Amino acid sequence: MKPDAAQEPPQKSPLILVAAAVEPEARPDVADALEARAWVCRALERAGWTAEAWDITPSLLASPDRVSGHLEKTEAVCVFNLFEGFGTDSGAEHRFSALLEETGTPCTGNPAAVLETCLSKDAVSSLLRAKNIPVPEGRTLLPGDSLSLLNDLSLPLFLKPLREDGSVGIDEHSLVTDRKDLPRRAEEKLKLFPGGVRAEEFLPGMEYSVSCIGNDPYFVPAVSVIDYGKWNAGRPFLDYGSKWDPDSPLYDLVPEPAEEPVKERAKRLASEAGKTLGCRGYFRTDLREKDGTLYVIDVNPNPDMGSGGGFLRQCREGGMEMEEVAARIVELALEHVRRGEQQW
Repeated sequence: MKPDAAQEPPQKSPLILVAAAVEPEARPDVADALEARAWVCRALERAGWTAEAWDITPSLLASPDRVSGHLEKTEAVCVFNLFEGFGTDSGAEHRFSALLEETGTPCTGNPAAVLETCLSKDAVSSLLRAKNIPVPEGRTLLPGDSLSLLNDLSLPLFLKPLREDGSVGIDEHSLVTDRKDLPRRAEEKLKLFPGGVRAEEFLPGMEYSVSCIGNDPYFVPAVSVIDYGKWNAGRPFLDYGSKWDPDSPLYDLVPEPAEEPVKERAKRLASEAGKTLGCRGYFRTDLREKDGTLYVIDVNPNPDMGSGGGFLRQCREGGMEMEEVAARIVELALEHVRRGEQQW
């Protein structure tokens, strides 16, 4: 019998840091990322990685050296980025991503430039319109602007914060059907969101949601549709409560799978929008219909990854289990670096 060969110590699996916001009294949409982080960590561990939670706090983000120092200390091979900013600072989302890019550490999802662009509804609308992608007619109001900017827009109008996501600022006062109410409603929104308000013509038809995965071309696991005519909930749109408040009349609304041929049209428009904006990794595009035409109303480059959220529901409908989704998102981040595209 040959003598036993010297046993080498077991190799530790490469580390992935899973980043999410942690702040006191976080809003439901911010706190939801912690639930997403828990399942992502479990999924990555089952896939053979070492996963470690990384708390992104306001004090950490205020000290860039601490961010780079933590990455250097842990020797993480990738950051799974679930950080969507803070309750009072949505812009922290793209600033954090920019810090990661400076270190050269692979990061899941979209780059800082895309996150920053998509945070501005005005910028998204302009870029898509330049590529002949249908978007609602709209105007941006900043503090001090004259409401005459809205005179050429047809009612009803939909008012939403210029630089927020997660349906923040969307409520029963967002839809304006009487022009006499417009000054008061617009002023109220601007007081709450002095960074600006986007006023767009409201599209009354069905609402479609398209989840995309990939670095272009994109894989679309499923397309969902909401027919508000089937719901007697008092308003034909999803507000903040419908996503985060169990007492909301629309909280239990479950979108249905879209049917052909509109499904293919929605997939094509969502992919065109993502390509135009430079999206990669994963994102979600929302569309609404008017007179047979689909319009892009939002592109979310960092969609909710909660286990009960729409993105994962669509992935499951397309045959992808949660573990597969997490692993694929990491693979896409590493693939981006392997292709020599470190310049973000």
